[in-house]
Amino acid sequence: MNHPNQAILDEFQFAVNHMAPTVPADVKARAQASHDALLVNPATTEREVEAAMYATGREEYPHRHAFKEMTSGNTEARRVEIVLEHVEPNVAAVVKKFTESGVGMEEFVHSDLFETELTPEDRHQIEDALLDADIHIREELGQTVVADAAKYAALVKKWEAHRDAIESKIADLALLANRDEKWKEEIADKVKGFRDGFLVTEPDVELEVVDKEIEYWKGTLGEEV
Repeated sequence: MNHPNQAILDEFQFAVNHMAPTVPADVKARAQASHDALLVNPATTEREVEAAMYATGREEYPHRHAFKEMTSGNTEARRVEIVLEHVEPNVAAVVKKFTESGVGMEEFVHSDLFETELTPEDRHQIEDALLDADIHIREELGQTVVADAAKYAALVKKWEAHRDAIESKIADLALLANRDEKWKEEIADKVKGFRDGFLVTEPDVELEVVDKEIEYWKGTLGEEV
């Protein structure tokens, strides 16, 4: 029998499995242990799962962003190179035709041309090659980070501070919910939406977006109160 919250737990597991290669082993271990404890308890609620994903998301956030910033160079050329090494010559010719004109691999595989220019077998070759390319690139980038541990540590601290600043702004917004009963629920929904951005399965919330929301509600409440 599946867990009542199997779908969200599956998302949690996927996120744990695909963390940036520089996320420390103890962070991954805590995330996995948290997931496993929730999975074996059929009474686990969705709110408890979200709380665990929030805790994991907070921990992995600075490492993911530090890794991304440190490895933000152009990896597309390397991705194409690996794909070309793994596909048949006729398929490679099609890939070259489009990538040499400036089309990225992701853009290509989601285009109509991917369907019309290639057979199902050809497309399967490319999709497999892309999976392999991503594995190789992550490993290579991980080695780049290890080679400059001091720089990586400094970036982690930078992104920890950025995360804390976002959370502080979300807390400021939450306080505004108590200023007027009329808008309390709507502001609380915004707060939850922003906090959900720290769930390890969700897209990040941006500091500027929270700032704009605070500015909007301060203006609105200033007129209403």
